Amino acid sequence: MSASVLIWLLAAVLLFWCVGLYNRLMRMRARGLDALGSVEKHLRSYTTLIQVQFPDEEGSYIPLEWAGLVSNVKLLELQCKAARGAPLQALPLQVLGQTVDAIETEWTLLREQPADLAGPTMPEAMQKLWDEAALKTRTARGGFNQIVDRYNEALHQFPASLVVGMMGFKVAGKL
Repeated sequence: MSASVLIWLLAAVLLFWCVGLYNRLMRMRARGLDALGSVEKHLRSYTTLIQVQFPDEEGSYIPLEWAGLVSNVKLLELQCKAARGAPLQALPLQVLGQTVDAIETEWTLLREQPADLAGPTMPEAMQKLWDEAALKTRTARGGFNQIVDRYNEALHQFPASLVVGMMGFKVAGKL
């Protein structure tokens, strides 16, 4: 077998390996984007619950103890849009994750407030719906982070790590 045939055969194997690697990473990236969409879907339920409780009408009253939660939930839509506009980039996902954490903290503080003479601070039906939405959001967020971990591991595996930068793949951020 001549050297030129061997070189062409090696080049073909390398080309097919690179195409396979590229397709694998694109599938993993698409799964990450689908998982991010699932997280966003569940985060929208927070917005819906807040809008039902406090409609966006001019002059509507928001109690002081709810103000932090309401403002963070309103930020959520903008941050979801930013995360969608920069798919799997670390900074927008980190900011979105911090906002979700702040919402959970505000919710816990609000929920633990004692009832006053007017009755409980929070409607019981809203508590149940919010807890269901929070569970679904945490589950979707955990699934997203697992997918991102697998994607990032694939980027750092040895022979792939030699060519992924040339293919335009970057490490994905977590929520």
